Parts: sequence; structure tokens; C-alpha cells
Amino acid sequence: MKEDFKIASVFIGIIIGAGLASGQEILQFFSLYGIKGFFGIILCCIIYIFISTIIIALCFKLNFKSYKEIIYSVLGKKVGAVVDVFLTFFIFGSNIIMISGGGAMLNEYLGINKTAGTLIMAFFVLIISFFSTQGLITVNEFIVPLSTISILAIGFFVLKSCSSIYQVHSIFKNIIPMKNTWLLSSILYSSFNLMSAIGVLCPMTAEIKNKNNFVKGCILGSIVLTIISLIINYSILLYYPYSFNVEIPNLYIAKQFGIILPSFLTIVIWLEMFSTEIGNIYSLCKRISYSYKISYRISVLIVITISVPFSFIGFTNLIKLLYPPFGAVSFVFVFGCILKYFTLK
Repeated sequence: MKEDFKIASVFIGIIIGAGLASGQEILQFFSLYGIKGFFGIILCCIIYIFISTIIIALCFKLNFKSYKEIIYSVLGKKVGAVVDVFLTFFIFGSNIIMISGGGAMLNEYLGINKTAGTLIMAFFVLIISFFSTQGLITVNEFIVPLSTISILAIGFFVLKSCSSIYQVHSIFKNIIPMKNTWLLSSILYSSFNLMSAIGVLCPMTAEIKNKNNFVKGCILGSIVLTIISLIINYSILLYYPYSFNVEIPNLYIAKQFGIILPSFLTIVIWLEMFSTEIGNIYSLCKRISYSYKISYRISVLIVITISVPFSFIGFTNLIKLLYPPFGAVSFVFVFGCILKYFTLK
């Protein structure tokens, strides 16, 4: 049971990230579709459980040790090579953004010089990453409960602020959906997250050998993610239209209930950036370590050393441009996993 919770915390940590904790991802992929966004979240949960189980089965059956191996196996050598490069670049770019963003938050909220803040972020990522899988698990075991508590607290205060079910019904009835393609959005969002998750799940299956633990952990993680997402979506819709027009919807909502909750949420968002960065480094460095036969710690040192200078330049706009094609590539990969699983003898 303990191993199940460890894997669940890592699975949640991979997906929740700063984007989900801030509410921005839920807004973009679900809340903009109005009430139908709730159906999108439920569908997302079903896809997480179904596809993560398939990915885990493939990893154990074919003994994959990094995301490169599963991509090549599922998509073939030619297409796999292109997707591998694309995913590697995407993870590296995301890694740079997390280091830069973590430093920027330390600068904004603690007054630490941005350069110093970035170096502090990189230093702690380096130390934790040296502990490989154990470091990844420990970080998520600590951060995921805090994230969950912060979202549950927001949900509690939002529910408490509603005078009656009729008030909620009245607000929801007046919400005008900004988009109509909720089904496509849900499929792309879940595919995107699962594609990101393979970089962590594949090398973990090479070290933690119990398949049942992985399956149970991913199912538990999917359910927790669904509950969190439903609460965030409910809160965002209840504060429509104001919550639709802010950069961090959850922070806007938290500010309606005093200063302690938004302060706590700000810390959680920073920790989620840190957790996401640990996952990025783990995924990328396992790929490098297995492909080029160099030690994992040397890989970590190389990647972080290269990343820090780039973090001062900024890759944000470039990565944003890659999101749509990455979603499409992720969908192809997920579909490929299904075909591979059912045709594998």
C-alpha cells in the first residue's frame, strides 16, 4: 500500500504542476467550455487510468528504461526519432522555464535578486536530482499533499460562501461557453500529460519492479487529480467572469478569503514549479544516461549547467508555440500505445 501511495504521489506530481495548481490549465482546457468542462474532466480521468495502465504494461513487458525506447517501439524508428527529438527539446525548454520562473517568484515575493533566485532554484534542483528516483518520490510525497490541501481549502471556502444551491444554479446558468470543442480539448489535455508522464514512468518501472503497485498508484493518482480538477473548475466557474480574466485564477479566488490562503497557495505554486523541474531533470537525464552510457549524476550536472545560462534568455514564447503541435503528437503517441498493446503477442 505504501508503494501505491508513492507512485500515486509521483503520478499526481507529474501532471499537477504549477499550471494546474494555479488554475490556468483548468481554465484553458475545461472552464472555457462552461458546464461541459466537468464532463471533460471525467473523460480525462478515464483516459488517464486506461492509457497509464497500457503504458505500464508495455514498460514491464518490453523492459523500457527511458522515454526514447517506448517512443521508438510505439511509433517506429523514423517517426520515433522525430518525436524523440521534439519531446527532448520540449522537456529541456520546460526545464529552463521552471528554473527561470522559480527564480522570478523568489525575486517577486521575497525580494531576492533574480540571478541569485535562479541560482538558488538550480542548486536545490541539483541536490535533489542527485538522489534520482528516491529524490523524485520524496519531493512529491511532500509537495503533493500540500497542493491537495490548498485546493481543498479553496474548495471548502468557495462552497461555504454559497448561500444556496439556487445561487450556484443561477451563476452556472449565466455562464457563456467561450468554446465548444470540449471533447477534443479533454483528449488533447490528457494525451499531453500522459506523453509528459512517460519520461518519469518508464525509468521508474526499471527500478520498482512491482507492476500492480504502478497500476494501483496511477489509478489512485488519476482519481485524486480528477477531484482536484473538479474543485478548481467549480471554483473558477462560480467566480465567472472575473476568474476568466486573470493570469492565476486560483490566486484570485483565494484572495477573496483573507491573506493566509493566497500566501499558502503562492508557496505551493513555487513548490510545484520545483517539483515539475525535478520531474523534467529526471526524465531528461535518464534518457541521456541510458542512451550515452554516462552516469545519471553526470547527466544531471551537465543539463543544469547548460540550463542556467539559457534561463536568463527565456524560452517561454517558443515553448508556447510548441504546445499545439505537442498536443497533436501526444495524441498520435497515445493512439500508438493502444495499437501496440493490443497487437503485442
